[in-house]
Amino acid sequence: MTSSVDPKRTPHFTSQKVGDYDWQALAKGLPGCQNIRGKLGENIQFLSRFISHESLYGDSEGARELIKALLLLESVDAPVSTSVISQTRKSLEYLTAYRGMLYEVGADAELCMRFDQLVQTFHSLLSLRDKARLGLMCSYGQLSQQLDIAS
Repeated sequence: MTSSVDPKRTPHFTSQKVGDYDWQALAKGLPGCQNIRGKLGENIQFLSRFISHESLYGDSEGARELIKALLLLESVDAPVSTSVISQTRKSLEYLTAYRGMLYEVGADAELCMRFDQLVQTFHSLLSLRDKARLGLMCSYGQLSQQLDIAS
């Protein structure tokens, strides 16, 4: 478990972190940037910011797994193969487990909500990629549209 999201954690002497991290600011991002590319864009921006935070203050192994998820979101238009679908499933499992860990430790509600959105995004992505194996296209636009309709 990453110590950076545990509200009951005790600071470690090697930590670069000073004070409490503002999770709401991390989840909300920069003012005016929320709806640049819809829900999918928001998820990509959030995940990118969270990875930066995790690599500095938290779990570097967790950051690596989250980078894999980010790369999948950024390459939705790439051709679908069995290895891509397999990695999408693994990332979905990791994000689901991470979200569960956040709820267990009582992490900030805004952060938990963002991970709920990421899990929903990966469910939609996996569904589109499974359809792509049947010959249908899987594109950034389709995933973005599906996420915007769902919310």
